[in-house]
Amino acid sequence: MDCHKFAQTKLELTPKGFIPLEIEMPKHPVNKLIEQSKEWAYSYNEKGVDVYDVTSNSLTIESRYENAYYYWNLAVRYDFDIKYSLKIVFGENQKYTLTFTVKEIYIDKVPLKTTAANFFTSEGKVKDDFKDAKPSLENTVNKIVKSYINFIAQ
Repeated sequence: MDCHKFAQTKLELTPKGFIPLEIEMPKHPVNKLIEQSKEWAYSYNEKGVDVYDVTSNSLTIESRYENAYYYWNLAVRYDFDIKYSLKIVFGENQKYTLTFTVKEIYIDKVPLKTTAANFFTSEGKVKDDFKDAKPSLENTVNKIVKSYINFIAQ
């Protein structure tokens, strides 16, 4: 199995959030993939993690990520933390689905009312204030997802 094709998989932020990814499953039994997923969750997320909704073929991982994205305003850089969930469903067609959701956004540990949808205008274009936020958040999300994909592919 070629792990390099997984590395090209990129999540992109849309006004509706991140579109779920469908990825070829590693050649492991699903129960082993569930265990590897939990192992990744606890090793990758040092700031604490919650693993829940665990079934025979799915689970959800929730954690926080510090400095997940930033934007500039009047030459001042603002860094934001996120609380995210990664829902993983192992399907029967030798593929699995990753659904990444930004649940909350924080600045200085204070939750904001802002959501990733606020990055966009009603026409679906990125607002000027968030032109740095979108790519920096995408970089973070793709780093998290790539780490997960590579971990369970072993």
